[in-house]
Amino acid sequence: MPQTAAAPGPALPGEADLSAARIDEILDARTRTLAARYAAPAARPTRALLLCRAGTERVGLPLEGVAEVFPFRPCTPVPGAPAALIGLTGRGGLLVSVLDLATALGQPAGGTAAGGHVVVLRRDGPRIGLRVERVLAVTEAVVEAEGLGRRAVAGYVDPAPTGSRQESDYGEAGFAVIDVPALLAPLLAAGPARPA
Repeated sequence: MPQTAAAPGPALPGEADLSAARIDEILDARTRTLAARYAAPAARPTRALLLCRAGTERVGLPLEGVAEVFPFRPCTPVPGAPAALIGLTGRGGLLVSVLDLATALGQPAGGTAAGGHVVVLRRDGPRIGLRVERVLAVTEAVVEAEGLGRRAVAGYVDPAPTGSRQESDYGEAGFAVIDVPALLAPLLAAGPARPA
């Protein structure tokens, strides 16, 4: 029994005007559009950061600039020192100048008697440690350098996507990444206060 071709369905408006080449163009464009939806986003460079809490803020310190972290202990005060300088402490037979990171960033000082951590910086010159309330995590993040309004801030990290592994590190909001040389420059230039 010979088969008969199925009768074409109702014609769509303008269907008669479409050539085979035009139909192929439309299908190719649609294929590219659908494929682009599922394409992996362009890889963006990340930085290794030490995520800390300084005062009420979470901040990131570039990990390549961190030499060590140790628990905060009482320091010997330095008369006439800038407000951010808590004092001096010994570590491994060397003196470390300990600065309160929250105070250096212009925030209310954290409770120095309550403990915390000291993040010793990897740098030439005098050994400097930044006192933070807590070291939270080491993380990899994309640092956005746009829209900077603060001199000691090198960039910002956007919040982690909901359900991501880093969401617990980032919390609900992103955090600022500290430009350590810019933070230290006015403090190192200040020197001791001179009597009038």
